[in-house]
Amino acid sequence: MMKMKNILFAIVLTLGILVGCGTADNNPNVADTEQTEVQVEIIISLENQEEILEEEVLTVDAGTSLMEVMEENFDVINNGGFISSINGIQAEDGQPYAWMYTVNGEDATKGAEDYIIKDGDVIEFDFHSWE
Repeated sequence: MMKMKNILFAIVLTLGILVGCGTADNNPNVADTEQTEVQVEIIISLENQEEILEEEVLTVDAGTSLMEVMEENFDVINNGGFISSINGIQAEDGQPYAWMYTVNGEDATKGAEDYIIKDGDVIEFDFHSWE
C-alpha cells in the first residue's frame, strides 16, 4: 500500500511539473513583443511656425537617432551632432539664426545625433532667431 502511494505521488508530481512548465509556444518571448519599428512625425518650419515647409510621418527602425532620420530623408548639414542646415536653409555668417527643434512640444535637451526616436514622437525643426 505504501509503495502504491509513493508511485501515485511521483506520477502526480511529474504531471504537475510538466503542466506548470508549459511550452515555449504558450509563453510569449520578451524579444517577440519588442517593437522593431517606430513612427515619427517631422515638421520643418520657419519663424516660429509662421510657415510650414514640410510635414512627414515616417516609419523608422527602433533605436534610430534623429540625425539618422534627418540625413536619410532631408538634405542636412551635420555640424558636430547639431543640424546647421536643412534643405539649403542656414544662417549666413553673423546672423543670429539657427535650427532649433522640439520633441512633443518640449525644447530639445540634446543634439539630434544623441536623441533616439521614440514611437509617436512629433519633432519640429524651426529656423528662427535665437536672440
